[in-house]
Amino acid sequence: MVDDLKTPGFFIIAILGTIVTAGFFLAFFPTLFKKRIHSKSMLYSLVVSDVYGNNATLPGIRTSFKNKDVALSFAKFYKKQFPLYNFGIIHEVNGIEKLIITKHI
Repeated sequence: MVDDLKTPGFFIIAILGTIVTAGFFLAFFPTLFKKRIHSKSMLYSLVVSDVYGNNATLPGIRTSFKNKDVALSFAKFYKKQFPLYNFGIIHEVNGIEKLIITKHI
């Protein structure tokens, strides 16, 4: 049994296993590291517009969110509460606002 560890076949399998493991590590490490970098908090704002497309303000509603899913959930809830208003979600990146969701709310 001990002599099996000294055979050339064992060394070839050990080297190939090391290469495959290192390959997986090098392939997936940047992906994991990249996800860590982009996990910074972002600002999502809820925009209210009336039937005619004019911006409106509704007192007592929450308009600032740090999570896209929460903003979408609140927009759907407010759409049921105020059916005559349309709701959109604005995402701010580096001071530039982008409207990301207006339909299907």
